[in-house]
Amino acid sequence: MRDTDYAFCVARLRANERYMLSDDDIAALIKAKDYEKTEEILIEKGFATQKGTVREIIGAQNDKLWQLLESSVPSKKVLDILCIVNDYFNIKAALKCFFTGLNPENYYIKPTTIDLQLLTKAINSLDFSALGGEKGECAQQAYKSACSTENGQNAEIIIDTATIYALKQYANSKKISLVNDICAFLCDTANIKIALRCQKAGKSKDFIETAVGECVYLERTRLVGLNTYDDLTDYLKTTRYAQGILAYEKGASDFEKWCDEKILNLCGNAKFTSFGFDPVCAFYYAKLNEIKNVRIILNCKLSGVPTEEIEQRVRGVYA
Repeated sequence: MRDTDYAFCVARLRANERYMLSDDDIAALIKAKDYEKTEEILIEKGFATQKGTVREIIGAQNDKLWQLLESSVPSKKVLDILCIVNDYFNIKAALKCFFTGLNPENYYIKPTTIDLQLLTKAINSLDFSALGGEKGECAQQAYKSACSTENGQNAEIIIDTATIYALKQYANSKKISLVNDICAFLCDTANIKIALRCQKAGKSKDFIETAVGECVYLERTRLVGLNTYDDLTDYLKTTRYAQGILAYEKGASDFEKWCDEKILNLCGNAKFTSFGFDPVCAFYYAKLNEIKNVRIILNCKLSGVPTEEIEQRVRGVYA
């Protein structure tokens, strides 16, 4: 597909950028006195069409975003890369619910390339082949691991490693610059979180070797071979992810915020690109960031979190 095939799509998404929440809008939401006032501002700004629960408001906006993308891109298939993390998360959710007897429909996230009804049926009937290819194989391996070891953590590792592998393989096959950059970042930061958690929990070298996936800009041998948590953080502070490690030392939520804002920064140059998939990818992550901010604010309003703390949790906006 040629970059010029995206001309209409990019023009349409640029037009929609005008309706995204601004810094001032986010500030108004944070300062709103309660949940109801926050809803009123969201309706006034066109983010929501009616009042509802956090799940309803956020779900409607996620659906709206995906419908816009699907109706704009020259081929829906190009959007698959944006669903990889969600696809494997949903496999994890389906397996967890299978073992706990919960309804997976309450835990699935969108967008996803997987037919969620098919996923539920495939897991419940243990017909992993119905999922096809690598996803089916991943689900089967995770299921077998959970059954044989009676340890859900091992099953999660199998799925997390498969996610990292899929991100790297898909990006390498597409050769799209921004997608490559984001996938590389997602791969490495996922491995960072896994390695740090393993060190904190005192996991064995064999366990860490299995848990850590392929890396892009990190030395995998260092992630799995260093002996202590301090040794690992000292190494990571010499890499391009040094600022993220400083954020991680404050707390896991600080690291997640740093990751989100870093991806938004990667999308910055795409604002000046008129053709190709990069502007589509940038718009998607910008809207995702906006939706996440609204979810954070709404949940904080429900929980009575002070304004100052909400300000610390909210991400920057796509200017």
